[in-house]
Amino acid sequence: MPSFTIPRITAERISRLPLACADETGPLGHVGVRITPTAVRFACTNGRMLASLVVPLDAMTGDPGEVILDADQFAAALKVTAKATGGRIQVEIGPKEARLTNGTASAIVRCVDGTFPRVEHCWTRTAGRQWVPTMSSLDPHLVAITQKISGYKIPLLFTSPVEPGNRLERLWAALGAQPDESICVNVLRSVITTPAYWADHELAILVMPITRGDSERQLNLDAHALPMPMPASQAA
Repeated sequence: MPSFTIPRITAERISRLPLACADETGPLGHVGVRITPTAVRFACTNGRMLASLVVPLDAMTGDPGEVILDADQFAAALKVTAKATGGRIQVEIGPKEARLTNGTASAIVRCVDGTFPRVEHCWTRTAGRQWVPTMSSLDPHLVAITQKISGYKIPLLFTSPVEPGNRLERLWAALGAQPDESICVNVLRSVITTPAYWADHELAILVMPITRGDSERQLNLDAHALPMPMPASQAA
């Protein structure tokens, strides 16, 4: 039975991770927990976004492993134990349930049957890439969820990974710095269809882009100009 502790100050943020869960009763509707000897990762996904928070461990007893915890019960348990005065929350994973304890505060969370999706490739495939500001279209609802999970008041700025040889950073260089260089359409296509990422010291979030076609409706905004008619006296 794995057992470990997490800092109480991380509990509030972890409790917001289920905002990224899918609205279903299966594994995507709950929290995937991966426990290793050095760190524990909490992850939630709805298939269009993925939120992952990693907490380093000073010590872990028992065997490493993975478990899926009921999202609602887990969020409620974190809020209860975070109100206690102790500095760390003890998490004990059993066959059917997990117990969270902090001082005299304690709560039970049921384990959910199933297998949480493998998400390692979402983080490893960015290795060796260069990061540029995100150019893809993003669902504002998913962006709002990301903002809530992060806990930051200022708007989050997303970045996307691209191949270093593409030199797309030139798009954000000073105007006129490289006037004779051009960028291939295929290179631009790759950056407007790639996922958007945001991360800080413990939390990382991926947001999938909205797929757009090349047959966008052409807008005619002439009707909104509404020029004022010139008075007859001025016309004369």
